[in-house]
Amino acid sequence: MTSLAILIDFGSTFTKVTAVDLTNSQLMDRSQAPSTVLTDVREGLLQALNELHQRCALFDRPPNDLSVLEGKTVLASSSAAGGLRIAVVGNVPGLTVEAANQAALGAGAKIVGSTAFKIATDKIHEIEMLRPDMILLTGGVDGGDTATILHNARVLAQSVIATPIVVAGNRAVADEICKILRLGGKEVRLVDNVMPKAGTLAVEGAREEIRKLFMERITHAKGLDQIKEFVSVVLPTPMAVLEGIRLGADGTPGEKGWGDMLIVDVGGATTDVHSIGHGHPTGENVIARGLDEPYAKRTVEGDLGIRFNAATILNRVGLDELFGDLAQGFPNFSIERESLQAYIERISEDTGTVPQTEWHSAADAVLARAAVDLAVARHVGRRERIVSREGEAWVHSGKDLRDTHTLIGTGGVFVHNPFAPYILSLGATTDERVQALRPRNPNLFLDFSYLLYAVGLLSQSHPEVALKLFKNYMQPVALR
Repeated sequence: MTSLAILIDFGSTFTKVTAVDLTNSQLMDRSQAPSTVLTDVREGLLQALNELHQRCALFDRPPNDLSVLEGKTVLASSSAAGGLRIAVVGNVPGLTVEAANQAALGAGAKIVGSTAFKIATDKIHEIEMLRPDMILLTGGVDGGDTATILHNARVLAQSVIATPIVVAGNRAVADEICKILRLGGKEVRLVDNVMPKAGTLAVEGAREEIRKLFMERITHAKGLDQIKEFVSVVLPTPMAVLEGIRLGADGTPGEKGWGDMLIVDVGGATTDVHSIGHGHPTGENVIARGLDEPYAKRTVEGDLGIRFNAATILNRVGLDELFGDLAQGFPNFSIERESLQAYIERISEDTGTVPQTEWHSAADAVLARAAVDLAVARHVGRRERIVSREGEAWVHSGKDLRDTHTLIGTGGVFVHNPFAPYILSLGATTDERVQALRPRNPNLFLDFSYLLYAVGLLSQSHPEVALKLFKNYMQPVALR
């Protein structure tokens, strides 16, 4: 008898359902229906389940209610209504604030505000207006500066902010900070310092607490508590994706993974980049600077999306370069420069526009490739050539991903665009004085079945099955 897993992703637009045969480690089918998280989340889910059942008879009766899920492995992720909104408060922008950002992004959160140094009155009002789901309060290495984080705790305690505050700063004053906040009527969660020593990240404690808060509070706020009787786990979708990628890279005790990898997810409003790997500097005459990067890293580029931010990509890259890429990459289309500009302006204004012709799809691919190129350049590290009396050397900061051998594209544009492989053709590394440390010659794969979230959901309870799904359904592609 087949053991069935139902893996759900509640998005703002669509509720997606994937059915997996756990016995044979096979994808059975997947479906989607318009999300109903703003009314009754069960309506969209039942519609997707009914579509699945009609195609492959998953259940012993039509899924008129969620009781058909009893006895099944049912796991879910959610990015509905913008996901988990976090405001970060720290000491120094490039140190504890950056460490907090990495903790929040790695947990699948959306950072809506970030502030450094001592909070002023106008800044706390800005945070109040952002209406975050939680505050991540950091500052100081263990045994280091205490004045800033204590000041910020007092300001937060006196504010009207009613969301939970996760304290992840200097342990020497952690108890005092919690006392200050609780006397101000705040809900407080204490975790390990995200930067216990200068230059050292320790973000797992904060990530886990963020995940718990998502389970406890955000699932209720987004209406997902209506399904808690049948769904045992709800993760933020980006966290589920990152866990799936990590399993694919690391493997299980009985089976090796694929090793270091880079994943890009291009959306209408943002472009997410995930990387797995230490990314230590390589080469001769290397000088390493800056923070150690997290092994599993996620960045979100809020200005790079192929609908809401298409005009931004146009401004950053320039019409001449985009038109040149279109002409070079797709010589079969005789498109005027003005036509490309008009199309980009149209999709920026009407973000629901779908391609009507092949050249529209090609234009989307060019925009997506530009978004990927910019986002990857921001995600990876950099190296700069310097010359001193001792000779030439390279100063490295961030992750060195030049020897990363796997690049995966995921998200709607990689599923629906006929020119998806083109999007993954990263720009070449130049011999300029400052270079982005991007993969040099990676193997290319597409997540055609939109499975990475499902792999991540299964990674804890059924890691062997999840790894087989990852390896079997990431589709290799080649550039034409």
